[in-house]
Amino acid sequence: MSTSNQQAGQSVDQSTHFEVERFLVKEARALDEERFHDWLDGMLTKDITYQLPTQEVRYRRDTKVLGNSQTTYLYNDNFGMLSMRVARLDTGIVWAEDPRVRNRRIISNIDAHWSDVDGEVEVRSAFILFRSRMQRDQATHYGIRMDRLRKEEGQWKLASRVITLDQRVVLDKNIHCFF
Repeated sequence: MSTSNQQAGQSVDQSTHFEVERFLVKEARALDEERFHDWLDGMLTKDITYQLPTQEVRYRRDTKVLGNSQTTYLYNDNFGMLSMRVARLDTGIVWAEDPRVRNRRIISNIDAHWSDVDGEVEVRSAFILFRSRMQRDQATHYGIRMDRLRKEEGQWKLASRVITLDQRVVLDKNIHCFF
């Protein structure tokens, strides 16, 4: 059972920050190289939440309270759903991925703090995801990721990710990708 962390909210030490940064770089490379099983089985916790919520576009002067309506998600996945998405890619008949989509992830502005749970860190990072398919089919996504990493058996693993895209309207033909 996890315990409360006395360092919650404080920046991680230099060694931990380096480990977190290396984890994020290795994760991006695994996804870029389509090593989805390595990602799924070696880099994610079994209780992961992986979310891409939509955002309501409002003028600054619109200060009305939104109430408690549920958020709409483009992704709201757990480990089982992520496994199904990877298994779907394994079929080889995903038309949106044939010919192969080339993805390149750039991760930057990594900021890591100790979470309120011992052995976990909260990480905010900026990303660029460039996608290219065919001759002129390209899309670029920009955004931030709010991650929670947990150390399991001496290895960092992704326990939670919330993705926020900077684009108000997603113009990509499909977003069947992992951010």
